[in-house]
Amino acid sequence: MRLAFGLAAFLAPAPAMAEEAAPAPAAVALLGPALNVSQLDREVKFYVDGLGMKVLMQMGQLKRHETMLGFANDPRQPGLILMSDSSASNLPPKTMGNGFDRLVMRISGLPQLVVKLRAMGYTISDVRDVAKGYTMAFATDPEGYKLELVESGTARGN
Repeated sequence: MRLAFGLAAFLAPAPAMAEEAAPAPAAVALLGPALNVSQLDREVKFYVDGLGMKVLMQMGQLKRHETMLGFANDPRQPGLILMSDSSASNLPPKTMGNGFDRLVMRISGLPQLVVKLRAMGYTISDVRDVAKGYTMAFATDPEGYKLELVESGTARGN
């Protein structure tokens, strides 16, 4: 009897291991840069229709409005925040390179994106090989912000 009970206990399926708990959100995380824009509709068209981002959230008053954009449907993932202020009569011109230089985005299908953005009338460089299988192109959004669009490929050595 003891042997039967011991054998039954040995052969019984092991209790299912508890599933791993999802990691707790980081105490600090990067949401993304906030860009001051003078014409929100023009910027949204570039980032949504041109680059394929999604409008994730909008908030604020009509005079000072924030539009959050991202590639994922999760507003907790990094993205862009477009800041529009209709109460400002004239925004100063953008000066790139004095602290902020450019946005760098990982993109798939870079050659096709270059064709698409050019067809939409946006300024974008040719795709060029850079290093270790990466290709890149530079684009400028309607507000004048510079973007470095990078696509990773198969590494071809150093």
